[in-house]
Amino acid sequence: MTARQPASRQGALAAALVAAGVLLVVLLVTWAASIGPSGVLRGDGPGAVRPTTEQTTATAAPQPQPKPVKDERGDGGGGYLWIAALLINIATAVLAVALLVWLVRWLARVRRVRRARRRREAAVDAADIDVLSPGEAVARELLADVDAQRSALSGGAPRNGIVECWHRFEVSAAAAGIERRPWETSSEHTLRVLDLVDADPAAVSRLAALYREARFSEHELTETHRAAAVEALDRIHHTIGAPA
Repeated sequence: MTARQPASRQGALAAALVAAGVLLVVLLVTWAASIGPSGVLRGDGPGAVRPTTEQTTATAAPQPQPKPVKDERGDGGGGYLWIAALLINIATAVLAVALLVWLVRWLARVRRVRRARRRREAAVDAADIDVLSPGEAVARELLADVDAQRSALSGGAPRNGIVECWHRFEVSAAAAGIERRPWETSSEHTLRVLDLVDADPAAVSRLAALYREARFSEHELTETHRAAAVEALDRIHHTIGAPA
């Protein structure tokens, strides 16, 4: 994100400069058109000397004026100056229009480039997303939790270990986004989760029966029960499929 900021700032600066240039040209054209081409070039110039009051009084009397000598080329060159000013105004207007057209095309090209870049980035991001089915997501979480399941089963009394191991399945399912439904019991939810990953049905039934016995019975559970639960858990792990 940081690498793109200088380029965007340069583009904004270039657009601002072009816009300022177009505005200046338009203002010049408007000014020249308002005063007319002859007004732009008419005037005495900076070197003209204004007559003093004495000179004005002395020359107040009307003097005979000599007839102007008509230039064979026209009106003393004024026509050529008017045409030159008109051509300058036309050229300035054409330049302003050309700059405006170039600016519009440049902005359109910038937008196209940015849209194409966003599409490429979106395609790359979509390709990087690892989309998993519910079964694949659950299998991944269950296999990632194998050590915790075995540790729960081997620790403490056999009854507590079996119950805790069974509850680890619910934890893995929640991590995969498979929540327990309001009407489901713990056993029903876990059985549905293990069915999503195609775990061995016989091993699932054996571990589920040991869980219910540990959860609801009052007699003592022995290491034999624990060993049977470990065997069923290993079988479930071997039959779970997960994406590579």
